[in-house]
Amino acid sequence: MKNKLMHLSNETMNVGFVKKVEALSGTSVRRCFQCGKCSAGCPMTGFMEHPPNRVVRLLQLGQGARVLAGRSIWYCASCETCTTRCPNKVNLAAIMDALRKLSWDADGPSKESYVQLANRLFIENIRTYGRQYELRLGAAFNMKSGQFLKDLMLGPKLLSRGKMKLFHQKNKNLPEIEAIFNRIEEMRKKGEAL
Repeated sequence: MKNKLMHLSNETMNVGFVKKVEALSGTSVRRCFQCGKCSAGCPMTGFMEHPPNRVVRLLQLGQGARVLAGRSIWYCASCETCTTRCPNKVNLAAIMDALRKLSWDADGPSKESYVQLANRLFIENIRTYGRQYELRLGAAFNMKSGQFLKDLMLGPKLLSRGKMKLFHQKNKNLPEIEAIFNRIEEMRKKGEAL
């Protein structure tokens, strides 16, 4: 979609989507004047289809679907270098968070669906065990992604070196962790959290 010719019209511009992004992020994309400082400082820009300043430009043009179809929002490390460098105080890290949330909620058209799957499984593991259980995470990811034998030979090496445990105990503070998840869900319902 990167090199596809862009036609701008009232039909192709999704201003409502941009307003959602601005509301979730608490920042305006219209403040950006495309100086490029965010992209120049971004450590992940080499992996992105659209560097940070282009993500903002696409949003300014109402091209949210184009942004969600790319991989840039999933490679953002949320290091906030872009936000720190911005002379107009555009909180680009919050914009990327908002875009990931909107893509997640819509089960977005992202090419990086494995990243979304890994995020979802990671959070489920934390909620279930109160900490990360790597063996279950790897097995669940391989099953749900259809890559059944991915990293199969790595497992025994990690187990033999004690880097991964075969059996796992739940965190003793699991009720407190569940309370955190419940509180976040309530905040999301009220629109107070992403």
